[in-house]
Amino acid sequence: MIYALNLFNLVDGKEDMYREYSVKAGKIIYGLGGRVVSSGHKPIRYLEGDVQREQLIIVEFPSQEAFEQFHSEAEQHDIHRLRQESTSHYIWTVFEPWDIREWVAASGTK
Repeated sequence: MIYALNLFNLVDGKEDMYREYSVKAGKIIYGLGGRVVSSGHKPIRYLEGDVQREQLIIVEFPSQEAFEQFHSEAEQHDIHRLRQESTSHYIWTVFEPWDIREWVAASGTK
C-alpha cells in the first residue's frame, strides 16, 4: 500500500475541468483497487508555508505498481492535461506507509 498526497488550488473558472479529471481519474484509481482516503478544502488556518493551497486529497493505492499503472493510463487517456490546466501550485507526492506509533515506541520516548 502507498499514499499519494495532492495539495493544490483550483483555477477560477476551470472547476468543471477538474471535476471531469476527478471522474476520469477516479474510474482508473478504483479500477486498480485504490481509493480516496481523505479530501478537504477551505483551510481553517494556515500554520506555515509561503504558498497557501485550498484543496487536499489523499489517495491510497494497493502498490507502487498500481500507482504507476494509474499514471500511465491517465497519460494514455490525456487526463493529466485536465488536472494541469485546472489547478495551480500542485504538490503531488507518493509516500510509503509509516506506523508512527511503532516508530515513536521504538525510540523509547514516552
